[in-house]
Amino acid sequence: MKKILTYLIIPATVFLIVSCDKPAPTQLVDDTDNNYEVELLNKNIDDQYFSSGSDTSGITQDLTGITNLVSVSGIKITDKIRTREFSLAQAMFFDKSKPIKYSDGRLLSYQTITPGIIKINGTEANIVPYSIRFRDNGIPRDTLIGNKYLLYNLFGGWPDPFYYSYSSSVSCEFTPFIGGNTIDFNIFTPQEITGTVTFTGSRQDKNLEVILNWNSTGRGKVSVIIGLMRPNQLSSIPVYKIRTRDNGQLRFPGRYLNQLPLQNFEKIVFTFVRSNEAYYGSGNDVLLTSAQSIHSIVIEIP
Repeated sequence: MKKILTYLIIPATVFLIVSCDKPAPTQLVDDTDNNYEVELLNKNIDDQYFSSGSDTSGITQDLTGITNLVSVSGIKITDKIRTREFSLAQAMFFDKSKPIKYSDGRLLSYQTITPGIIKINGTEANIVPYSIRFRDNGIPRDTLIGNKYLLYNLFGGWPDPFYYSYSSSVSCEFTPFIGGNTIDFNIFTPQEITGTVTFTGSRQDKNLEVILNWNSTGRGKVSVIIGLMRPNQLSSIPVYKIRTRDNGQLRFPGRYLNQLPLQNFEKIVFTFVRSNEAYYGSGNDVLLTSAQSIHSIVIEIP
């Protein structure tokens, strides 16, 4: 069971990036004239305590830019043996009057609060500690910023009976602890995404090429996160985030892979993400809702 839980933190998509030196995306054009963006997520992938943390929620957001968030995800993880499916729901609320800062005074995050009871598809979410990892003046640190709401279903409704449905909606209910009425809203989920990865070449010859395919909707965009796994480790280090049109195929330039120190890693992870996001309210009452279909494919580096 520990192995399955560890798989849940494979960088299926970058959820909360707390890196202070994240570069801006670079606009590129591939050989078939399809526009896409490539973002470098980690400058030093040899550092096992990397500054760009990630989990499987599917949002790419800076902690400082979120006030209130409810996120739901349908997750598939495929390795050489089988495909596992999970459901995940999270919610967090940040108190903008209580900043958490780096030692040099820059803003890292805000403390979280748990102002009420949240039910997702009728199941009350658990309140659990919420810690973040970051690097401060070159020193790796871990800090508890409060609590968050969490539901996850590994199989058959265990440990939580939350089931994510694609091309549908997830019902949410928030009841404040002090005063106020219960608020009901729905989060609309995207069509399920299923990807495939085709390699040519080898890392030894430094001529790897990769073609990514997925079931297209023909509208909007999808993201693909590329991460690397060391031998005998289950978590991966996110390296690139690609954002491209949802047209079903992308030939990813081999130069991005061949410039990495692949000899130090055993596996590569490609994570396909299709998401719906919406904002409600304004100011300190703004709510971001996000629903993701996520498919991570774990492959031994050829």
